[in-house]
Amino acid sequence: MSNKNTNAPDGQSGLNRQVLRDDIKEFLIDAILRGKFQPGERLTELTLARQLGVSQAPIREALGHLELMGFVQSIPYKGTYVRKHSPEQLCDIYTVRAWLEALAGHLAAPRLTEQDLQELAELVERMVEHARTGNAHDFYKSDYAFHQIIIRVANNSMLTQLFDMLQYAYWTFASTLLLDHDLVYLATRHYRVLEALRKRDAELAAQVLREHIEELIAPVATQTAIHKEP
Repeated sequence: MSNKNTNAPDGQSGLNRQVLRDDIKEFLIDAILRGKFQPGERLTELTLARQLGVSQAPIREALGHLELMGFVQSIPYKGTYVRKHSPEQLCDIYTVRAWLEALAGHLAAPRLTEQDLQELAELVERMVEHARTGNAHDFYKSDYAFHQIIIRVANNSMLTQLFDMLQYAYWTFASTLLLDHDLVYLATRHYRVLEALRKRDAELAAQVLREHIEELIAPVATQTAIHKEP
């Protein structure tokens, strides 16, 4: 564990001993996404329990859930570490995500309500606003929320589970491989997705969402292939 000052959520000096496992899980996710715990860093139950003012049992349960979601990995006889993805792994994961998003778009497009579309439109505007002010963290939060709505409306439990498992890979991809991208460009790309969804055309929505993801991984995949050449 590093010497970083990893504080409990704002307004709390420590998590109450009766706190639910999910509260601890969300706290740890936020700490990882904000960089308080770095990829490859070890997370120990005892240290976390002391920091959060809880017993080790809910910490252990929360870490187990985070492993299922891809945030951490448990190595026998060594401990639990924040997962560290290579560019090659991220490209593989995003290839899968492209097709999951396509399926989600296909299922969601005919089911979207006017309220759903309004929420999606508001999130696109938030993305544009955050992009113009250079607020990358809130930009990616709005981006993720945009895609979460599509997954929710698709109403497929397995699809939702798989999407949740890719959450950490999404943030890692965004914070490492998209650093050189123009945030405003990344934000405005969502207008095309929104227009496709407004038409409630399942095939069109699937195609646009797949292309939306594949466009991001193409240059990374090309660069990765170059590095693999002897």
